[in-house]
Amino acid sequence: MLASKVTILLAKPLSINQTKQIHAAILVHGIYDLQSSIVRQIINSTSIHSYNNSLYIKLILNRVQNLDVFSVAFTIRFFSRHCQFREAIDLYGELQRCGLSPSTFSMTSALKACGRILYRSGGISIHAQVYKYGFCNAVYVHTALVDFYSKIGNMDFAQHIFNEMVEKNIVSWNSILGGYVKAGDLTKAQSVFDEMPEKDVISWNSLVSGYARMPERSPASWNAMISGYIDCGKIELARSFFEAMDQKNNISYIILISGYSKCGDVESAEELFGRLHKKDQLVYNAMIACYAQNSQGKEALQLFD
Repeated sequence: MLASKVTILLAKPLSINQTKQIHAAILVHGIYDLQSSIVRQIINSTSIHSYNNSLYIKLILNRVQNLDVFSVAFTIRFFSRHCQFREAIDLYGELQRCGLSPSTFSMTSALKACGRILYRSGGISIHAQVYKYGFCNAVYVHTALVDFYSKIGNMDFAQHIFNEMVEKNIVSWNSILGGYVKAGDLTKAQSVFDEMPEKDVISWNSLVSGYARMPERSPASWNAMISGYIDCGKIELARSFFEAMDQKNNISYIILISGYSKCGDVESAEELFGRLHKKDQLVYNAMIACYAQNSQGKEALQLFD
């Protein structure tokens, strides 16, 4: 009877203090099978990561007789997300020492941890387990593999795995793109970028970070970057990139003015327009269009005159 009541309580959103109180009741009444649920509840109720909460979770897992695969996988991801990479990898190993098979969930998080601390042998070992446990078609696992090999600088292997993927998502594309940027191979990075079926801000950030090291890059390419940020709905990132460019030209201003026009931010468009000393017809047209598109016909006519 008590176990069912505790189970119902643990299914609700709880604070960390409430969770600890329920854990105390579990220990007092010997309902040890519910300790795995306590782990998940602590992770869910922890909005701010702390060392004490991580230690508390580890103490619980060390005392649980029958480890729950899902709870362990949840904890591995928790450790990996909060930069406790060694703890995540150790817990992944403990999962298998207990005779339990890893899930795609735990495998993906452990691979991420291996990549972040450049733990080559650990990541390669997990790669072998991908085939052992039949996760060859798991898109998230393969994406984590691409990211791992990219981080350790083995782009040949990263590309091989990427090519084998039946299904690729935006994270997969960004992983291989970021790998080539990190390796300094901007030709390959640009090729991947051009092939991407869709792009997000991470895609643009990766490519921009690579080209930022090349001051001889043409203004047309920089303007393409600005357009990309605007297309992703990140007008302020486009503005920041615009401000960071060594050489600004009228086309850059036109692109940004048009972006602000789409956002309805006429004031920012006016501020940019006013900063440009040598205005050509295209710049005037962009500002007139901005006024017209935002129902400011009087201002549009004045600027036309």
